Amino acid sequence: MNDNIEFFIKEFNVSRETIKKLNIYKDFLLLYNKNLNLISKTTENQIYLRHFIDSSQIYNVIKKNSDVIDLGSGAGFPGIIIKLLKDDKKIGGKVILIEKSKKKSNFLLDLANRLNLDIYVYNINIENYNFDNQCTVISRAFKSTLKTLDIIYRNINKIKEIALLKGRTYQQEIDEAKKKYTFNVEKIKSITSNESYILKINNVKIITT
Repeated sequence: MNDNIEFFIKEFNVSRETIKKLNIYKDFLLLYNKNLNLISKTTENQIYLRHFIDSSQIYNVIKKNSDVIDLGSGAGFPGIIIKLLKDDKKIGGKVILIEKSKKKSNFLLDLANRLNLDIYVYNINIENYNFDNQCTVISRAFKSTLKTLDIIYRNINKIKEIALLKGRTYQQEIDEAKKKYTFNVEKIKSITSNESYILKINNVKIITT
């Protein structure tokens, strides 16, 4: 069995059905990527490691039964992976994907149907989305930490926690955001890259002068 598939079995003890869905996801992604540019062509032969495993890290740092909102979901990372893991463990809580591109939103809807996932996809700018319930916000390859906080701050009272997958500029982004906001941040080292971290953020308040 592929080592990257073994990771999901060892780390999350997922079922054969979930592994089957991950493989369907991979094939579906490769098919759509020919026209939609969902992922870099250079990562097409590393989908499990570069995208599936990378996205799965979020699952272990968020409240499991919380509603989850994925900002700029694009190819479904990390939201679809989180939904697959929640379903595998029969854990409740909505997963909501926000994507401004109509074509990518249609891809996400088609993918959800193919994987038989009860998931919400909104083709809308996140600035125009009103949070209904207490939730966890997640993102990967979205905007800077400062811009992300700017966008969601009007809904901050509905947000329990924020988990952002970040690359080598993670500390620079934290420093930039702290010029405008105060917040608690836990830095969790990525298992897929020595230069990447997950930023787990809460208690966000704007600095008033």
